[in-house]
Amino acid sequence: MQTRYTSRAMKTIILYTDTPQVGGAELQMFLLAKFLDKTKFKPILVCSNYSALDKWCENFEKENIKVVRLNVKSKHDPKHYFGLKKAIKESAADVLHLHIWNPASCRYALMLAKSVKIPTVITEHDPFELSYLKTLFKNRYLRAISKIIAVSEENAKILKKLYPLQKSKIDFIHNGIDIDWWQSQILRFTEEDEHEIKIHLFGGEKDTIFITTIAELHERKGINFLIDAFAKIAPKFPQAKLIIVGGGGEKDALEKQIDKLKLRGRALLLGRQKEIPKILKCSSVFVLPSKREAFGYVLLEAMVTHLPIVASRVGGISEVVEDKATGLLVEPENAESFAKALSSLLKDPEKRLQMAENGFKRVTEKFSAKVMAKKYEKLYEKSASIE
Repeated sequence: MQTRYTSRAMKTIILYTDTPQVGGAELQMFLLAKFLDKTKFKPILVCSNYSALDKWCENFEKENIKVVRLNVKSKHDPKHYFGLKKAIKESAADVLHLHIWNPASCRYALMLAKSVKIPTVITEHDPFELSYLKTLFKNRYLRAISKIIAVSEENAKILKKLYPLQKSKIDFIHNGIDIDWWQSQILRFTEEDEHEIKIHLFGGEKDTIFITTIAELHERKGINFLIDAFAKIAPKFPQAKLIIVGGGGEKDALEKQIDKLKLRGRALLLGRQKEIPKILKCSSVFVLPSKREAFGYVLLEAMVTHLPIVASRVGGISEVVEDKATGLLVEPENAESFAKALSSLLKDPEKRLQMAENGFKRVTEKFSAKVMAKKYEKLYEKSASIE
């Protein structure tokens, strides 16, 4: 594919998505835009006009990043094609960066990439196998893509298996976290905050050990295995409570499981919560029992809050958590393994402290949003260079 020559020092990057809601992929888009070197790059967000995206778009605008909203009815609306094409032309964009939040998303943008005279890169945030026809469609249009980025090395391997003809284009860049923002939240944490969370929200005491998970209540997150694991260790650790934060379709089933195991009062389903930094600050151990996980961004949040981790050895998790150094990795869907790992941490405060310190060091050195942005900057420079 031919790229347009540009002699400008400043390169305009269009960040595009057709997502109807804000999730992990959209957070990464914001952090990328926020931390790009604004003396070299001018990011522009192009997205749909759904009301669910309003606050997200406002965050971009607060960072003085231009936002273009497309008047579309759904991701199937062909106005995506024409609206994005117009945005590329009017901004004289140098690079088009598509964020694939679902493997079948951004179809009109992929079609457009074949005809625009600028390089197109994509980030696949959560790759998995599509139907035969959808795979044929995607393979056809991936030929016009300059670079395909996964958010973990494991996901890059998955993409190479799904799209073997594109192997040479596939690489990975880990997600990043806004270290400064999280540290500012921790510094603002008060004794009143601790009392409010531990006593009133968690229903415990100041010295209660809180085992916390934050996840969508979906079958793929494996929360039922965590509850089973907690039931196994609860009698040995009467001072421990299980805190489950998140909403989703599995809530009723998990409530019934808690009742059946007689864990009412010991295992709490708190629903969706806003004060995540405070919740993590009041926790003792963080657990992510996922059956499938593209990256596990919440692990970065736990590590930057100085928490040891117990997590499934799946997807990109093993690239985030260093087994036996920053946490313990166990086989997914195995309550016995989770129970054993949790028990080893609960009875060893020094191990928890050491893993927490190791985790904080690891996340600040390897997974900051600034590091992520620098890697994308190099990708943009290379993609927009003269061929």
